[in-house]
Amino acid sequence: MPMNLAVIRPPYLISVMSSLSSSIKSIIILQRDPVFYGDADLDQELAAVQDNFLADYDSPGTKAEVVQGDDISEPVFIEDSYAVQPGSELSGKTYLAVGTAVGTVLDRQQNTAFQIIANILYNSDASPLKKAIVEAGLCRDFGGLFLADSCYKTFMMTYLAGSEADKRDSFLELYRSTLSEIVEQGLDRDLVLSELNKYEFAFREELTKAQRGLDLIGKVLPSLKHGSDPFEALAVEELFASIREKALGENYFEELIRNELLENPAFVAVTLSPDPEKAARTAEKEQQRLAAYEQTLDQEKTAALIANTQELMQLQQTPNTEETLALLPRLSRQDLERKPDFLQAEVTDGDAVTYITNKLETNAIAYVQIGLDCSTISADLLPWLDLFATIATEIGTGSRNYMRFAKDVNICTGGFSHSFANYQQMNAPETLHSLLWFQIKALSGYLPKAIELLREVFADLDLTNRQRIREIVLREFTWTEHNVQSEGYSLAASRVFAHLSRSGMINEYVHGVTSYLKLKELVADYDEHEEAFIARLEALRTQVFQPENLKIAITGSLEDINTIKEGAGALCASLPGTRQPLAEGAFPELPANQGFTTSADVVYNVQGCNLFTEPAQYSGEFEVLKTWLSRDYLWNTVRQLGGAYGCFVQLHQLTGNVALVSYRDPQVDKTYDAYDAIATAVGELELSREKLDQLIIGTYGSLNPLQSPAAQGLTARNEYLCGITPEYKQQRIAKVIDTEVKAMQAYAPFWKKLIENRFRATIGSGEKIREHAELFDDIFEL
Repeated sequence: MPMNLAVIRPPYLISVMSSLSSSIKSIIILQRDPVFYGDADLDQELAAVQDNFLADYDSPGTKAEVVQGDDISEPVFIEDSYAVQPGSELSGKTYLAVGTAVGTVLDRQQNTAFQIIANILYNSDASPLKKAIVEAGLCRDFGGLFLADSCYKTFMMTYLAGSEADKRDSFLELYRSTLSEIVEQGLDRDLVLSELNKYEFAFREELTKAQRGLDLIGKVLPSLKHGSDPFEALAVEELFASIREKALGENYFEELIRNELLENPAFVAVTLSPDPEKAARTAEKEQQRLAAYEQTLDQEKTAALIANTQELMQLQQTPNTEETLALLPRLSRQDLERKPDFLQAEVTDGDAVTYITNKLETNAIAYVQIGLDCSTISADLLPWLDLFATIATEIGTGSRNYMRFAKDVNICTGGFSHSFANYQQMNAPETLHSLLWFQIKALSGYLPKAIELLREVFADLDLTNRQRIREIVLREFTWTEHNVQSEGYSLAASRVFAHLSRSGMINEYVHGVTSYLKLKELVADYDEHEEAFIARLEALRTQVFQPENLKIAITGSLEDINTIKEGAGALCASLPGTRQPLAEGAFPELPANQGFTTSADVVYNVQGCNLFTEPAQYSGEFEVLKTWLSRDYLWNTVRQLGGAYGCFVQLHQLTGNVALVSYRDPQVDKTYDAYDAIATAVGELELSREKLDQLIIGTYGSLNPLQSPAAQGLTARNEYLCGITPEYKQQRIAKVIDTEVKAMQAYAPFWKKLIENRFRATIGSGEKIREHAELFDDIFEL
């Protein structure tokens, strides 16, 4: 069997990899051409390939030909629609996209250049093309990407979200005229520099990934597939240097835009409009197709179809035999380290600030998070908190408008973002601290400039550019609405957890249905609500940007940690706000069981309860049970028999709150029946020793994951804030390793609470939810 062989030894050709550990022994990807990554003995690895793969073949095979297809020579226009709920607002719901074929996967330098060009043209807030299109009122958001290796041909694709079908021609005209201006006048060199730096930063950061071996293998596979040199795909120093020199010193990017975008007739324009009748038409067409097929079946074929269906159902309910499972390679309990080393953050108190630091090798990258206390923010402001933080990371400052700010962020950093989290102490779960994190990552040499950008945001955030604020709001609503319609399980889960704790209710107000409905109301009549909204942003600026209970988390080298501490004084002084008194009053009560209808064809079903009232009721043995529920019980009942795409368990161990979540589920009542039957299933649980060991090993992996330095730092930060110690985690690991079936069965009485004190939320298909209206106290259209 003729083949090529690629062996990647860590570190490889890239100088920035020189500091990486090579503890991974070997990763082998077996397709036609084996790829190895690691430092195991190569002769042994080749022998394994020979004995377990090549030995099964008697003669060389014929390599499959990759058929390239036909190129288009003129523009192609496609118009189609997507389903929305009857009665939905149709204005501003059209998507427009333009795709252009620009080369092949073999054009390596050009492909890398186009990845950077895509960010310059489509995604940077400093993009002149993006500015022109958004300010022309053609859409609520504009973006794009370069598809480098999804197939042999490579594509540049740009899109408009929140547009109208009749704006397509205006968009195409403005798109081409603006690109022409860019080519003639040249790209802003600071913009080019910022995106070059951003791209190289992302590449450097990739080399610190926990699964960097698989990532490197992924880079060489397209080369092997299409017959180019796989090692060339990993050699980037000269490539980056060449692109940087040509992009900054010549008109390299401008010429690529001219030749491959402006003068290239091979583009496709797609218009996708909302259609409130499409779902009904599609369903009717499918019923007609099935009815027509049924008419072709005689009695014998009908009986065979029924028999095949029954056989499938029987197979779905029949577990794999021990003989079949024994064919799979596996670890044993004895292979598991009982006391793995867990990273513990070093915590020190400075002047009005708590430092949470992790000294780790990060490939010269510093990860910095500024935690601002939001525990006293009132309920009426919480739904706007995430939107405020988004605006704060983009809008700019008094001395840097949003375009200048975007360029400086990408020149000096690898990203500026935010996140929100609630923290409860393990030994005092009644305490609650809410923190809004502003996080920035930067190479060591740029760290002082990155901290200065943060200081400017805190001291001089510019909320006067109302047009830009409006654009951000409309963009955020467009994608939030899209996610609600297509990936709404997080909203259903947040609504269930809102019933179970104050922390859950706060998350519901910040990220859940409550915040979505507030945003929807704002966008419905922005002009009417603008003044009140701006006033809320100003109030949040005062209440969030205040120095009390400030946390600064740092992951990086000791030098970087000290650099940040030296600049912390100015950072704290830049926070002009004042802490507010704790907000009085309770959150309003929500219906216990709710259905939220969208235009989706499937649903997401969530059911939850408070499982443990005392922390001692939870142990590592429950984690093994949770693994069994997700990978066995729910897999079989909800996924295989019910047809859901997935199903899993969410547990908040410090509160004892649990939720079961189905994903892309065609069922409603059957899924809830499966949830209600868990107590019985756990009480009757029987497992072989081999099956139990498999669950234990899987659980161990989830509790002791392989993580990048950045992820290790985040985990250590969060565990400190929750009072979780390495000793506690090691005790839990020991419980996991020693788990027996009886200990798992002992949790059966707890699961009865899932029936007695349950809360439910389903989001998705309005038809399916209304068919089972008896399951809900309230049905609400999103």
